[in-house]
Amino acid sequence: MKLLKKYKWFILGFFILFVIIAGWIFKDFLLNTDGALYGHRLEGIEDAPIGEETKKSIKDFLLETEGVKSVNTNLHGRIFNVIVKVEEAMTVDKIKEVTNSSLEKFTKEQKEFYDISFFIDYEKETEATAFPIIGYKNKNNDQIVW
Repeated sequence: MKLLKKYKWFILGFFILFVIIAGWIFKDFLLNTDGALYGHRLEGIEDAPIGEETKKSIKDFLLETEGVKSVNTNLHGRIFNVIVKVEEAMTVDKIKEVTNSSLEKFTKEQKEFYDISFFIDYEKETEATAFPIIGYKNKNNDQIVW
């Protein structure tokens, strides 16, 4: 007890210093909030941007196909989603062929940087079971995997 009374200011100062250092470490290492939302995963995105012109050309290309009713595109970081609504008469083989052909609308740099997903579904509720299907092209592959 005598030791505690003798060093009470030293112990209190050491405790306060410990709390400050622990708070600083917690803030800097565990609460990394000053970086970008996607971290470093988007490095190089300036070299292969997907602009409105590319989105429009993909939409127009897919809408030219008989049986395709609507096309929506979404870009989230390195993931480019294409949502296609088709008529009931559309076949799986035909839509696979068309979506594979639509990859030609992307530049080589875009195909090597982005993951491209195709979501195919019927325009209306139906009893047919061919759709929905999802196709995915990884940045390291040349083909869509269904």
